[in-house]
Amino acid sequence: MYIKRTIKKAILAVIFIAFVAGVFWLSHEKITKDLTHCALITSMAAVGLIFIYNRYFYSIIARSKSVNNADLEAVDLRIRRKLLEESACHKRLEEKVRKLNAELSGAKLKLEAEIANRPLDQRQLQQRLKHLNCLYGLSKIVNRQEISLEQIFQETVYLIRDAYKYPNTMCVRINFDGIQYKTDNFEKSELGRKTQIKAHGENVGTLEVYHLGEKVENGEETFLKEEDDLLNAVAEWLGSIAERKKAEEKIHLFRNLIERSNDCIFAVEPKWGRFLDVNNRACDSLGYTRKELLNMMTIKDIEVSIPDDSSWQKQIEQLKLKNDIVNQGKYRRKDGTTFFVETSLKLVPQEKQDYIIAIARDITERKRSEAKLKMAQEKLLETAREVGMAEVATGVLHNVGNVLNSVSVTAESIQKRIRNSKISYLADAVELLEEHSDELSAFLTSEERGKKIPAFLANLSKELFEEQERCLEALEALTKHVQHVGDIIQLQQSHSKTKGLIEPTSIAELVEDSIQINAETITRNKVEVKRKIKNLPTMLIDKHKVMQILTNLISNAVYALSKTDRNDRILNICVKESKAGHIRIDVSDNGIGIPKENLTRIFEHGFTTKKTGHGFGLHSTALAANELNGLITAHSEGSGKGAVFTVELPFEIQETAK
Repeated sequence: MYIKRTIKKAILAVIFIAFVAGVFWLSHEKITKDLTHCALITSMAAVGLIFIYNRYFYSIIARSKSVNNADLEAVDLRIRRKLLEESACHKRLEEKVRKLNAELSGAKLKLEAEIANRPLDQRQLQQRLKHLNCLYGLSKIVNRQEISLEQIFQETVYLIRDAYKYPNTMCVRINFDGIQYKTDNFEKSELGRKTQIKAHGENVGTLEVYHLGEKVENGEETFLKEEDDLLNAVAEWLGSIAERKKAEEKIHLFRNLIERSNDCIFAVEPKWGRFLDVNNRACDSLGYTRKELLNMMTIKDIEVSIPDDSSWQKQIEQLKLKNDIVNQGKYRRKDGTTFFVETSLKLVPQEKQDYIIAIARDITERKRSEAKLKMAQEKLLETAREVGMAEVATGVLHNVGNVLNSVSVTAESIQKRIRNSKISYLADAVELLEEHSDELSAFLTSEERGKKIPAFLANLSKELFEEQERCLEALEALTKHVQHVGDIIQLQQSHSKTKGLIEPTSIAELVEDSIQINAETITRNKVEVKRKIKNLPTMLIDKHKVMQILTNLISNAVYALSKTDRNDRILNICVKESKAGHIRIDVSDNGIGIPKENLTRIFEHGFTTKKTGHGFGLHSTALAANELNGLITAHSEGSGKGAVFTVELPFEIQETAK
């Protein structure tokens, strides 16, 4: 029984809810769109339903609950009898329902008339109130502390949607800087409004509103003019908010950059030098708090080189002329200690007042480094003098070594001739004559061996004479080689005396001197030297360094030619003026050439392809050219195709220098 009663109650509740919902939907679709009026009609229908239920059905249901199981049949008979009795009243009930429907229809007509007759200003006032609530809500959002522009846009889309006449069928989207902010039900439709968001006179975004429901009937507009005005007003406000927020973000960023700068930054009032603002670095470096620096302190209180107002005014006058100046000086800390600074002062003119931006960098470490550098430079100069002497000695040894090779070859030749000399045959002849000294005439005339001695002595004398001539020639050559070594040393000494001195020089004479230093190796390796020297004026140049360059290049060219099997070993030396104030020296040969992989390393110190080389010659040549503000380059098509070394050096003509 309990289950049956529960089921009955549930069924009655469902019927009641369905009836109420149906009346609300019917009134919304057929009578009015106003939710308040729909609720009123639904309430009236619900009251009527409850009245009918209590008047005609409740007593029967209540009585049925009190019947015992034993009297069910009797109760059922009574109910049937009662139903039969009340069936007669059914017609009367239908009549009452018809009357109630008539009353509801009358109420509907009355409500429609009331709505139609409502003053237009009142409806506009309600809509205007929504708009004001939207703008008020937007102002509350903007005034919240630490709110970002993204949060403002996201909350604004819901404020705009709620301000419309039909908020449930509206969706809103804001596009700003490529980012979309939209309501959760956003979907584009044919019915919509769109306006531009402008900042600084430029379009920076859009504000869009779309209607998602069906078209409004009864001739009503989907979007009211007041709603379009609200949309434009909100877009304009958002543009100004975006301008302000962007400006605030830039100011905040700029302030952070200033505060985190490694330099001391001051905003200074020009007239008295008073601090208007400082960054944290300035406070930390000087040992003052920000309040202490801004409390009537001036730049004269910290800068040692500006002790009084007159010194500051002189600096201001200079700043007005140049607009910005850079000074080096010292700042005084709160504890009295000082440190070196490099201060950049910039005058910033404004309409009401000019300002000065002072940026000071602590250069204490730089000053220490400069002092260390100065000491190192002094030591370097001393070392350079020692290295210069070693360089001269190395250059002399390098050139003397080439001549000593020829001396060694000549000495070996003399030694070989003496070792293979036929003078020992003379000793044999003398011994034979001594054996026959008693009968020497008979021995020379009658014996076979004696008869041959005169002819033998004649031939031996002739050969010894020729051998003497060859030895004398070799000794003469050896003497020349030794003399040549002396010439090289003397020549190097004469040039080294003026090392680093710019003096009038004939480039043609330097070429000839360089060839003379290498003359022995040139002759021994059968190298033909071809000169092509333009008539150049006497020029002012470092004679020693040019001599060093030419000697080394010629020596390397002769070596390259000595390693080739060619019969025509040619060394070309070409000197000309490449452009005004510059000479070009080309030293080329048709020798063994340079592999391409070695061209980039050929001037490195210690790099050499010679079995007995030390990698000093070309490296010292490149250093000398660099010291003369010149340039040296090497070019070769590859192994066996010769090489060209080109040197370009600046020079001055003696008359021009005067």
